[in-house]
Amino acid sequence: MIFPPEIWECILIHVDPITLINLKIICKCWKDIIDKILKQSALWYKLCKNEIPKHFWTTLCETLNPNKLYTNFHEEQDFKFWMSMYKLWIKCKNMTKYNVQEEYIKPSLKNKFSEHITCIDSSGSLIAVGTSDGFIYFYNMCNLSTNTKYVVDHMECVQSVQFLRDETNTICISCSVNNHISFWDVSTLKLIHETSGKLICTSYSYCYIAMNNTISIEGSIPKLMYEFGSGNIIAIGADNNKVLFYTERGYYVHLTLDADKRTYSYTHAEPLNIRIHRYYIFKPNIIACITQHGYLGFLLQGRKWKIHNLFPMLHGIPTAVLVYTHVLILGLDSGNVHIYYVEDFGAINFNTINSKKLSLDSTAVISLNIMVHIEEYLIVTYSKKIYIVKFV
Repeated sequence: MIFPPEIWECILIHVDPITLINLKIICKCWKDIIDKILKQSALWYKLCKNEIPKHFWTTLCETLNPNKLYTNFHEEQDFKFWMSMYKLWIKCKNMTKYNVQEEYIKPSLKNKFSEHITCIDSSGSLIAVGTSDGFIYFYNMCNLSTNTKYVVDHMECVQSVQFLRDETNTICISCSVNNHISFWDVSTLKLIHETSGKLICTSYSYCYIAMNNTISIEGSIPKLMYEFGSGNIIAIGADNNKVLFYTERGYYVHLTLDADKRTYSYTHAEPLNIRIHRYYIFKPNIIACITQHGYLGFLLQGRKWKIHNLFPMLHGIPTAVLVYTHVLILGLDSGNVHIYYVEDFGAINFNTINSKKLSLDSTAVISLNIMVHIEEYLIVTYSKKIYIVKFV
């Protein structure tokens, strides 16, 4: 070596972490120096800060660590976390370019012929599966084949499940078609609380429940209830202590729960004059919908609804939608999945944008989720199977 290790360390500390990883193969001495630099410096944090838009940070952070809120993103030395965050960001940016490997879970449903999957949620290594017969099946990515449990939700069809987590507890919240909501302790599989509501949404240790024109908040704070005079709430999304909801009259409302005050703001977007099959809300501030006739709609704050007829291009209609940073993933009634990279959801043109197509099953897609457990995965749910897709 031309220089002693101390000099190389002073030189290499100014190199970006991606280049450093590529330089590790030069020799063992460089590998040891680079490993030390990557562990002790804030290089990964700086790379995330420079390349990832700040409004995507909470999306990525909650996927990577749903137990711990990085409030001010001040733990710069947590190199493993920031390395994982950058890796997830790059995987999302290039998702349409990767090859895929997939495996599937076929839950051992209690009623094999009549019971089917209606919803799922994922958090960390856990997957919760709700069914038409009111059961919730839990899977752990650490052991997909044997670690299966189920609980009963009053024998009512489960329309949505959500995880509620902090650093000590994991709770699964289920909502039935009859607006009955149950809170389950995942470690004991015991029912710990019941309430009512039509829509549920969680983020970290906050649970938001909407019913008509009222929102109730439970979880890490004493229960709160707010009533709004802007019409019934038809879509809801959460970002820790912030909640975004959309009402039937077209009001787009932000509610923030600070330690000493509650603030809200709203804008108005003329509601669609067509029947909507389902609404979605995604971070940051994107509302999507699937119409009764299978059209796809997007609403961004301060803009008007944009409606797209995708059947001529995709030869199917959307049955599930996921927006994750710049990635749009559509599941169709044909069973196909299309993945897009989108810079501006308000200006998307499906006639000119290309997608990556996955053909996994021949039945309609029920749900789409992104999860990280060692590697990054897309979870694609059908009525009888759950596909776990890895991008390589």
